[in-house]
Amino acid sequence: MKCEFLNTRQVAEEFFNGVCDYQKVLRMVRAGILPAVKIGKGYVYRKEALEDWAEKNFSCPAWSKIKI
Repeated sequence: MKCEFLNTRQVAEEFFNGVCDYQKVLRMVRAGILPAVKIGKGYVYRKEALEDWAEKNFSCPAWSKIKI
């Protein structure tokens, strides 16, 4: 099994297709929204973990979480 790792800039440019910039990705990681591991002064992201996160968070519309 081969794991692919990305850095913060790659996540912003490749994974989010430029929709989220570098600083926004860092804010999301520090807030605990995106899965990442801090190594030294930077973060490393597993592509598979990001894909799982995206599937979980974007698979249903936001209005479905509203309780009436």
